[in-house]
Formats: sequence, structure tokens, C-alpha cells
Amino acid sequence: MAHVRIFLSTVSAEFRSYRDALRHYLDRPNVTVKVQEDFIVTGTETLDKLDEYIRQCDVVIHLVGDMTGAMAQPSSVAVIRERYPDLGSRLPVGPFLEPKGAPLSYTQWEGWLALYHARRLIIAVPKDSAERDDRYTLDPLQRAAQKDHLMRLASIERYPGIHFATADQLAAEIWRSSLLDILVEAGVIKRPINLRYASLGDLFKGREELLDDLVRRLGPVPQRRDLPAVVKVLTGMGGVGKTRLALEYGWRHAADYTALLQVGADSPEALNRNLAALCAAPILDLPEKDEKDEGRQRDAALDWLQQHAGWLLILDNIDAEPAATAAEALLPQLTGGHLLLTSRLTNWSGTVEALPVDTLPPEAATEFLLMRTAMKRRSQANDPAAASILAEELGYLALALEQAGAYIAHLRLGFAQYLAAWQRQRQTVLEWFDPRLMQYPKSVAITWQTSFDQLKEPARRLLQRLAWLAPEPVPES
Repeated sequence: MAHVRIFLSTVSAEFRSYRDALRHYLDRPNVTVKVQEDFIVTGTETLDKLDEYIRQCDVVIHLVGDMTGAMAQPSSVAVIRERYPDLGSRLPVGPFLEPKGAPLSYTQWEGWLALYHARRLIIAVPKDSAERDDRYTLDPLQRAAQKDHLMRLASIERYPGIHFATADQLAAEIWRSSLLDILVEAGVIKRPINLRYASLGDLFKGREELLDDLVRRLGPVPQRRDLPAVVKVLTGMGGVGKTRLALEYGWRHAADYTALLQVGADSPEALNRNLAALCAAPILDLPEKDEKDEGRQRDAALDWLQQHAGWLLILDNIDAEPAATAAEALLPQLTGGHLLLTSRLTNWSGTVEALPVDTLPPEAATEFLLMRTAMKRRSQANDPAAASILAEELGYLALALEQAGAYIAHLRLGFAQYLAAWQRQRQTVLEWFDPRLMQYPKSVAITWQTSFDQLKEPARRLLQRLAWLAPEPVPES
């Protein structure tokens, strides 16, 4: 595990309480967090000591408020000028390096030294509503100097990436910034992720408008843990691709969230059981993971969600009224994140906005089949037309398309061969298929029957027995 060094750069008279809260928040094994006061020895040595640490650190978090703080002494600046003769030509600080040039504060120099040493610089600026500490004084000249400092940073495309109004908001925003990537890469922390399936990448077709609409309706990721969770439910018939849409949204916006969590919620019991399972390693890895009481584990997972802002939680397969009732009862307990529900149900309370998910557009379904089986099917000159016919037979359903594509690729069939086998199963399936009971379109059932008939008797018996188990993944062992 690598060691991560962080420097918190700010004027303590203005933001000491914010800085100390952030320092406490970031403090953990294999992370060292330093502040300017740790290096103040004498006026001539401070900048030298600061430079030495910044050169070795990984991240500088630069809080730029109204106060400049103490100005660096000329003798201290002379050390930096002699040490780095190209500093003035690489960064817009040349006039401040001159023997009789205008002064910069120690805090301002911290930002420039971070850039010179190619350290990760995270710039945070307070909102107008942000409260200041007791020793804060508003000096128009200092405020103007800080604005000039930000303009110089902007001139080299270093923009304030974070705006904060409270210490909690600052901590949440810092946690969601590139610092999280550094801590994850170093192995210091793990971004909790338990999404069951990886992204389809370019194979994910026909949902761009729906994804864009989902981004707009969810809005910005909550920055504070006391904000109500934003809830949307993706509704549609079985096999249409609701879960896949939620997963692809999560993967595409993973960098925006502090955690990506998926919980099966097809019954009240499953919801509680799967929330409790979040305690385990390597997901949240909470102390309650060894608890025998499932209720305590569930409460610990909910407490984690309440204490951390910026998460995405997918409650999956809420397809029955008792499951929907349990999910809606849970919503008031969740704050500071985004909730995506997937359900065949369309009747929800006024607090939950339902977004309908329909079948794929014909062109997207055809393109999926062609790409899913590329280099693996028995190619024919009329493949695009054959794929279009098959996509229509499958009802443009995402699940049926994936099952058919996997079958064709595995057995290296042509589209016409598969379609003939699929059509032979139609009458057989119609004899036992009941859409009210099964809640999936018959195209999915026929696709499943086509695959099932390829199994040998031992494999069929195994599959039939596994069908009686809970829907959670069965351990390979």
C-alpha cells in the first residue's frame, strides 16, 4: 500500500475550522495531512520548508478565500528564485520573483509551487453564504489580491473546481474530487462498488436520449449528507432492459459518485437481507460485518449512507406490491445521494417520479445483434436484413436480444439458422406460456426454450434444481 501525502493550503484566520475538519476527515492509515503551521520556523525558512514538503506530496488542496495571509519575506522568495530559475518562465509569477517585485503570500506560493512540481492541485473557493472563522477580517486589498490570484490560475486553465458553503460540503466535494482517485489508486481506500455487471461499452445501444434525460431529472449529485435523496424509478415490462440502463448510467457517471451500490429488492425480506450484506468486505467493510443480527447490519448500512454524501444506490427488481411498499418506506431514511429503482410496476406515490423504459428502437436492436455476434457467427451477405428480421421477432427486447446473440456467438450459427430453431420452439412455448404469471413477453420465453433444448440431461437437471434457489448469484464453489 502506497503512502499518500496531502497538504491543506489556506489562511487559518479565515478557514481554520474548515481546514481542521477536513484534516480530521482525511486522516487515516497511510495518509499524512500537513498544514502551513507545521512548517513555520523562522521567516526565512518557512517557504523553503513548505517547498520541500510540497515537492514530496501527492495533493495540494488550495482554499482561496478573501484573506491572503502573511506575505512571504524577500529572503525566503530569493531562495525559491535561486533554486528554480525557470519558475517565472513556466508560470505567471515572474514579477513576484524579482528582488523588489510585488509580494505574494505564503498561501498563494503554495498553489504555484504545487503546479511547478506537477502535484495535483485542487482549488476550492467559498460561496458567498459560507461563514468565516472568528479571526476573519475583510480587507478590500486582500480580497482583490485573492481575485487576481484566481485570475492568474485561470489564465493557465486552473479553475476553481469546488465551491463550498459549509465544512461538510467542502469535505464531500473534496471526497468526490480527483483526490478519491489517488487514494483508490494507492490502495488507501476503496470506492465501494458492488454493481453486478460490467458496462457493455459500445454494445449498449439505443438509450442515449433516455440516459441524457435521466441525468437531467436526477440533477447534480447531492453535496451534503442532510439533503433528501433524489429518487427515480425506471419502469417497464420484464426484459426491456431497466437494470441494464441503471447500470450503464452508474458506470458512465462513476467518477461523480463516492459509491456505486446495487441491492436486489424483489421482496421486503430480500431488501433487508441485501442491505445488510453491504456491511461485508470488500463493499462497505463495516465493523458490523461480523454481527449475527441482520437487523443491526441493515441499520449500519443505512447509517453509512446517511453519513456519506454523493452515492448512487440501485434498488433492483421491485416487481411486486409488497416490495414497492418496503422500498417506499425506506426512502425517508436515505439522504445525500441518488436512488434508482427498477420495477415493472407503474403506480408509485407522488414522491417518486417514474420514467418509462420501452423496447429498443429497431435500428439499435439490429445493430446490437450484428455487433454482439461479429466475428463469431456464420456470416452471410444478407446478415443486416436477417438481423433486422430476428430483432423484430424478438420484440426488440434487450434480454431476448442478449440471449439470442450469446447463443449465436457460442454455437457460431448464422442468423437464419437461429431464427429457424427459434421458430420451431414457438408452438411448444405457447402451450405452457402464461404472460400473467411469468410477466415476461413470449419472445423471451421462446429464446430461453431454444437455449434450454441444447443442454444435455445432466445439465438440465442441474439447472432445474438451481431454479429453486434464491435469485442471488450462486457461488462457483
